[in-house]
Amino acid sequence: MPLGSVLVTGASSGIGLQTAVHLHANGWRVFGAIRNPGRAEALANAGVEVVPLDVTDDEQTRAAVATVVRKCGAIDALVNNAGIQVRGYFEDVPEADVRAVFETNVFGVMRVTRAVLPFMREARRGRIVMVGSIGGRIGSLALTSYCASKFALEGFAESLALEVAPLQISVSLVAPAMVRTDIWGANRNVAKAAADPKSAYYAWFSESERLADRILKTAPTTPADVAQAVGRALTDTPPRLRYIVGRRAGWLLRARNLLPGEMFEKIYFRQVLRMVTKPR
Repeated sequence: MPLGSVLVTGASSGIGLQTAVHLHANGWRVFGAIRNPGRAEALANAGVEVVPLDVTDDEQTRAAVATVVRKCGAIDALVNNAGIQVRGYFEDVPEADVRAVFETNVFGVMRVTRAVLPFMREARRGRIVMVGSIGGRIGSLALTSYCASKFALEGFAESLALEVAPLQISVSLVAPAMVRTDIWGANRNVAKAAADPKSAYYAWFSESERLADRILKTAPTTPADVAQAVGRALTDTPPRLRYIVGRRAGWLLRARNLLPGEMFEKIYFRQVLRMVTKPR
């Protein structure tokens, strides 16, 4: 008997794929939502049921949720994982790219959440997990729009948790440190102006990219670690509001919480800027 039905968005690769497979292996009936039907093979081979879903599309969102409810009679859990980034210093990132990030990372999350809430409210049960980021708590060079979207996700999740708690619906945030996935490789999205040597920020951006790659090479946090945290958020009694994934993320947040005033920001900013702006 499955633990329940769960819809996982952005399930074609990386964290979403690992999460869908992990939940299926641990007793959930999993529906992996993907934009590109051509990337369904890995999910299908793992026994995950695939549904087409672009979280920026109202009709597809309603259809995906309806599919889960029709097949299972209810939707017990939602994992909002779909997300994108665009790299570049803010002035080099066009407004259309910033809007695209928010449309997926914020409004897409809200769209899918709004679609499942009536069913969870009627059943008076449900769990909603938002896959956020350490970038939702601490800003980062060349990721202004991404961090802004993840900061917004923090506020949305915390506020929603208050609203739906009386309905026995829980909301949790899973915030990992940097994780090596396609978002840093094949799906690395760099704004056109940021990659132009004529940009006033080009030298600093290039250094920030090299810094990110160095950190990624030694990043201990994996998609499997995030998947396990999502699994805990769906089964813990009671679930926590926040699950921080990765030692580095934990250290940074503890330092920020413990240091008085803006001492953390002064130290953190000085260190990061020194690494990016120093002459090579």
